Amino acid sequence: MITRATAVTVLAISTTALAGGKLEPDDLPGPQPEVTTSPAKVAVPPVPAFELPASEPGFHGPRELRVRGKSVLGTEIKVKGYVTWIYNCAAALAASNPKATQAQILVSIDNDPTLCERPKLYLGDTKATPADASIWVVDVPRPPSKREREQAPKTGAPAWPAVPKVAVGDFVVVSGTWATESPHGEHNTSGLLIYRGLDRANPATAPAAATAPDVAPEPDVAIVTKPPLRAHVANDARDASISHLNSCIKSINARKLDSAIAACEASVQAWDGNHLAWYTLASAHMAKSEWPQAQAAVEHAVAQRPDQGMYQLYYGISLYEALHASKVAKPPADPVPTAAPPTLDQARDALRRATKLAPELWRAHYYLGRAYRDVDDAKHAAEQFAQTIATHPVYAPGYIALTELYRRWGYVDEALAVATLGTANVPASDAADVWFELGMAQDAKHADAAAIEAFSKAIAGKPNDPTPKFQRGQLYYKKGDFAGAKRDLDDVAQSTDPRSATMKPIATQLLAKIASKPH
Repeated sequence: MITRATAVTVLAISTTALAGGKLEPDDLPGPQPEVTTSPAKVAVPPVPAFELPASEPGFHGPRELRVRGKSVLGTEIKVKGYVTWIYNCAAALAASNPKATQAQILVSIDNDPTLCERPKLYLGDTKATPADASIWVVDVPRPPSKREREQAPKTGAPAWPAVPKVAVGDFVVVSGTWATESPHGEHNTSGLLIYRGLDRANPATAPAAATAPDVAPEPDVAIVTKPPLRAHVANDARDASISHLNSCIKSINARKLDSAIAACEASVQAWDGNHLAWYTLASAHMAKSEWPQAQAAVEHAVAQRPDQGMYQLYYGISLYEALHASKVAKPPADPVPTAAPPTLDQARDALRRATKLAPELWRAHYYLGRAYRDVDDAKHAAEQFAQTIATHPVYAPGYIALTELYRRWGYVDEALAVATLGTANVPASDAADVWFELGMAQDAKHADAAAIEAFSKAIAGKPNDPTPKFQRGQLYYKKGDFAGAKRDLDDVAQSTDPRSATMKPIATQLLAKIASKPH
């Protein structure tokens, strides 16, 4: 979305009279293109193939679920993959209790299973799939404790669930429910598999060829490159319209948006064919996040001058944002019939026309990437985010979007390269989220020290954001720095930021373990 007032960078317009006639050339200038001439462009790493490993009918693969799993949320599925990690309670307790012997740790676990997290494992498409690119399998049965074994016959409890015997590197089939939250409080917005059963399997002797996701090809869009003739306008109408437009521009630059809207409305009332006034009116509405009004205004500009890339850009943005706003807005108690809502295809096509008419319009590439991402067209989304970076190297959201996309697909090296490029080019004041993405990529590479350093820089830029503190706190805990872990996790547990809701259970659990340790 537009994060600041959209300045209209056009000069006050002269009122030179035009010759008579029914149709005449349009001498009204368009807006200044929103392009970057400095700093120098950067070389973005090549976009990978975005291929999915082939899966057998009736089965799913880990990467497929990570990138296309929304369609099967809440359903029972079977997943084939390699075990890439298994939670080892004894090893975790040994790392945090270095003075305890192995025998003492095992006795403690047998007497009190709550010392351990609930068993879980990760599945990947290959043995070498990193944890960050694997899927979670949660609520895996654990062996009964000594007390549970002693009490089971007396209480007539049902048979204990079978505990799977697996090791890292095993190829298995796991059945269960694909969800984002388990009954015991495990959360993962990317999806997790709630365990129901596990069987060993044999991998195919010859791996099947990887396939690209099934997405529709890009439809062709026609563009108009020659300014159309316009209807003749009387001098007095044109003069009045231009005068109101100049007042509108002045009010926008002074951040007096309501006054700007009133002036621009007066401008188009005086001369409906003033496409620049319609565009400027849309700019004022966009600065107020009034997307349907912006869409309605810029439609007039596009209809009159379809050859203007900036008009197509603002049309695409207003369509996209109006569509997303309609998804989150509460429906009115007494809905009033309105025009058909915008579609993602309309937004995409307008943005594609903008990039064809003016390839340097970086914001068009960014929004087009978001439109492709919304329909799981990762390849085209990555190409557009890469083009955003290439045409506007200091724009943080371009790096963030591309890095997030690469991480979701398990392209850790590409994510690391893009995030590193971002930290070198984005101004420090805007780079906190880029440093966070670099930390996540470093964490996926198990470069704990580098990840902690990156998360620390993200925290310095956004000290009230719980997300990098949560990630850094877990890394501190992992390396045995319990004072550092407690400091970060305390902040997460006490945060009122809505983003901390899914982090708090884990943070509280780790804080309880820290508190139980001898000081």
